[in-house]
Amino acid sequence: MAGNFWQSSHYEEWILDKQDLSAKRKSDLQHLTEEEYQKIIILFANFIQALGESVKLRQQIIATATVYFKRFYSRNSLKCVDPSLMSPTCLLLAMKVEVTTLLVQFFT
Repeated sequence: MAGNFWQSSHYEEWILDKQDLSAKRKSDLQHLTEEEYQKIIILFANFIQALGESVKLRQQIIATATVYFKRFYSRNSLKCVDPSLMSPTCLLLAMKVEVTTLLVQFFT
């Protein structure tokens, strides 16, 4: 762990300013407005929340999954991977990271 946040890998990799985000979203913003893009991200964040609540997961796992989802799409286009597939994938990854066991049959 770095002693100085400004020299840490988290700052270097994940603190993005508006110009960086605009550059990464350029292909999506050719087809969507910024407001429509934000609505899509919110829609799938709500989907992750509803899916997590339906299988009675802890809020920490749901929040981690939402962060993974937003971080993935801060670097990738919505056309790259279908968000309806990425949402449960982020939830399953968050469950694994947070050491939670749940049968996969709940998601099928």
